[in-house]
Amino acid sequence: MEGPYASGGSAGRTIALLGAALSITIGAVAIAGWAFGLPVLTRFYAARSAMQPITALCAILAGAGILRTSKTRSDRFSSNICATVIVIAAVQTLVEYGLGLDLGTDSLLFPASVGNQAIPYPYPGRMAAPTAAAYLLIGAGLLLAKVRGHVTGLLLSACATAVLLLVIVALLGYFYMVAPLTGVLGFTQVSIPTALALGGASLGVLALRPDGGWVRLLIGSSVGATAARWLLPVVVIVPIAVASLALRGSEIGLYPSDFRLAFTTAVTIVLLAGLALWGAWQLDRLVAVRRTAEALQESEATLRAFFETDGLFAAIMEQQGEHVRYLKANPAFTRLYGRADLVGVSIDEVQSADEATAMIERLAHVRSSGKPLSFERALDGESGTRWFSVTISPIAGHAGEPPRFATASFEITERKRAEVQQELLRHELGHRLKNVLTVVQSVASQTMRQANDLPSANRALAARLAALGEATDVLTAQSWEAADLRTLIGKALAAHGGVGERVRANGPAMTLQPQVTLALALALHELATNAAKYGALSSPSGHVDVEWTVTAGTDEAGPRFHLRWQEAGGPEVRIPSRRGFGSTMIERSLAAYFRGEASIAYPPEGVIFTLDCPLAEAGSVSELA
Repeated sequence: MEGPYASGGSAGRTIALLGAALSITIGAVAIAGWAFGLPVLTRFYAARSAMQPITALCAILAGAGILRTSKTRSDRFSSNICATVIVIAAVQTLVEYGLGLDLGTDSLLFPASVGNQAIPYPYPGRMAAPTAAAYLLIGAGLLLAKVRGHVTGLLLSACATAVLLLVIVALLGYFYMVAPLTGVLGFTQVSIPTALALGGASLGVLALRPDGGWVRLLIGSSVGATAARWLLPVVVIVPIAVASLALRGSEIGLYPSDFRLAFTTAVTIVLLAGLALWGAWQLDRLVAVRRTAEALQESEATLRAFFETDGLFAAIMEQQGEHVRYLKANPAFTRLYGRADLVGVSIDEVQSADEATAMIERLAHVRSSGKPLSFERALDGESGTRWFSVTISPIAGHAGEPPRFATASFEITERKRAEVQQELLRHELGHRLKNVLTVVQSVASQTMRQANDLPSANRALAARLAALGEATDVLTAQSWEAADLRTLIGKALAAHGGVGERVRANGPAMTLQPQVTLALALALHELATNAAKYGALSSPSGHVDVEWTVTAGTDEAGPRFHLRWQEAGGPEVRIPSRRGFGSTMIERSLAAYFRGEASIAYPPEGVIFTLDCPLAEAGSVSELA
């Protein structure tokens, strides 16, 4: 079982040990005095009453009981034995006084010395009635110290406080040399050794349960407890000093004895008023100190929470001349430099010479401006370059102290990568936009050159630009990185019913490069327009087959891409008398874009368009045919 003292802290344990030591020491000294016939060891003061052997034994038992109880793991049996013996001795003495009995136990210890005391006693060797009552309360307090509960704590405090009051009254009687005051109940005097031993025992018992009663107001850490520890000694000393001065002044004839009461009252009022004002000032000071401490704790808690922020790389640095060292760094910042701890480490040890010089220059700027500085920096490591957004803030300090700075960083590597990607996309988009505008310019120029009149040119140009728009839609869906060939064919022929029964598309899954997509879209548009006007799509029974294949080719040439447009079921085909925009664009421009061969044939059964080029110039395919 844990000692009841356990919740009181080191102050309570110290008081308990000191009180027990005082009680045991005085009891042992008195026993030695009786054993060796040295009366001075039993009185401490000539011509005064002595500490009787039974009383000395109770003092030793009380101190031993306090020691056993105050241990972290208290010895319940031995402490209960000590308390029980004390209670039995005290109760027996009070019964003897109350009933006028003499049970013969008073002279069991040292009968010869007890019977030859300088001061005659009605019952030599018997402890005084007030002493017996006091030790009854001490024994009860020791027994209560083992019992948990708020009420028992209050009872223990009341028992020990009552004994402490008796001790104070007895010692004041000796101090003022007023003998009647030492016999509080009018029986016999309480000797000086007895009063001191009871004082130590009562303080020790109070300290056994510091959580109950008024003792907790003295040993706590609150502002009130601190103020009480300062004021209590003054409150005790001031009345004693004033009364002593009044008594001595009356004795030497400074004023009549009946004036002593008025003098004592006036001086006490003045001193206590001054004490109250001093106490108020001290309380204000304590409150200010406590608020400062609380603010510091709150600031430390805030800093701790800030340092533990997820994704934050934080540190505090101190600059001394040209040297900068870390005072504190959170785990993320420490791991950034591959260290277990950065406290006390100079920035020269973890950063390159150029980086350290740049950091010192930034710190100088922050110190001179008094404002935070934000910047971005790159850090090269095993996993590559990492980017961070860094903010350096000055920390306010006292004059003469080395300047300190707080750094807070967040990683922005992904943002930097996104910015680089965005810049690449911007350049790529600009390049492709120029290509589109070049195609548009070429289409517009050739359309206007070969048109018979302005309305027909307008219609032809609008249709061709629409075809280009459909192609750009296909490219935009793939971020201008590629275009699906089957989708492109469907878009190009959408105005003519799209891919279906009359327009059949067949070939492996394939994607085209952006630079050839627009050219092929225009070629398909021209072929479909001519088929709808003059070819297979102008007849209900006509149809078009669009087929493409990829062949392995030779090792040197690599795979090749083949596309074939063949019309059937339409009117008989005649070779055109002149070459229009479509045939010129297909055979020249398309061949140039694909870096291959493009041709149109006009057999009677239907127009045939073929395209043959290296696969690398056209795009890519999932499987070779």
